[in-house]
Amino acid sequence: MSKIGFWIKNARSISLPQSALPCLTAIVLCIGQEGFIWWLAIPVLLGICAAHLGMNLADDYFDYQHDSRTRADLSSTSIRARMEKCHYLAENSSENTTINGDKKATISQLGWAIVGFLSFAGLMGVTAFAAQWIIHGWQATIGIVIYALLGLFIGINYSGKPLELGFHGLGELVIGLIFGPLNMLGVQAALTGTPFSWQMLCMSIAIGCMVTNILYVHSVMEVNADAELGKMTFARLLNGKKEGNNGKRRMIVFIAIFAIMPFVLLLLGIALGWWSPWYLLTLATLPMSIYLIHSTRLFAYGLPRNDTPHWWMGPMGDWEGYKKAGIDWFLYRWILARNITTFFCIILIITHIILRIC
Repeated sequence: MSKIGFWIKNARSISLPQSALPCLTAIVLCIGQEGFIWWLAIPVLLGICAAHLGMNLADDYFDYQHDSRTRADLSSTSIRARMEKCHYLAENSSENTTINGDKKATISQLGWAIVGFLSFAGLMGVTAFAAQWIIHGWQATIGIVIYALLGLFIGINYSGKPLELGFHGLGELVIGLIFGPLNMLGVQAALTGTPFSWQMLCMSIAIGCMVTNILYVHSVMEVNADAELGKMTFARLLNGKKEGNNGKRRMIVFIAIFAIMPFVLLLLGIALGWWSPWYLLTLATLPMSIYLIHSTRLFAYGLPRNDTPHWWMGPMGDWEGYKKAGIDWFLYRWILARNITTFFCIILIITHIILRIC
């Protein structure tokens, strides 16, 4: 495996749809807007994907230094470690290792990988910056600079000092903010020179809620393991320190808020005349969202449940393999939350393109 392939794989590239799909949605929604520069869509998409991978590795860097317990100890307790986050790093950060074969990478190598991904993302951002300045003037670059700096600051402080937002129960909300509003408004600024519009803000909040739910469902299912490990998540904040149904009720209420809010915002945008009634086709994902709420509630309260995938839930991966690994109970709801976001964005993208053609 090449060095680049090694780092792309271990940067959890499986999570790329969480940033790429909102980016693609924003790109499509920008088609037809005044000042739209179509060819910038390519560097913008590549830049956002590279920034996502770089931030994932930065999260590993800070988490690895923050955790005092060994990987083996963590993996016996938490699904987060069983999914082998940071497994590619040597326990001895000064160990002279390579990144090929079964060998491990050092913290120093990880640092250079982070610099590499973020530098590439910065180069793509500079491309958009230069194009907007040349074509539309310096005023068109203001939004690009603001969203890029905000994304970098919040992304680093997700796990890094001084804020360490992910360790204070705000990680899920931060990711929703980065991949939703900052991502999509930033794309609009890069492609059109327009730093803000209520339409894009509304849609970005809707998609940001869905992305938030992917991580939040994870945290709800891991709330007890996270408490044992001392990891603070938004679910733990809501659950509180005392055992009982009140905390569980609060957790499920927010699952419902994140799941239903996108459709409320969609209906609001249609009512205001921002979007075509054909956008209602995205309501096809509403039953999946309702089932996600129901299924997670059964899990949280320890009620009988049947974690057998249904065809309408979308692709569920190597389900037999997940069952053998003992992680099917977790992936059942996590993949469902991810598929809801994927289908919502794809339906929206296809609908908007067809409307533009017709």
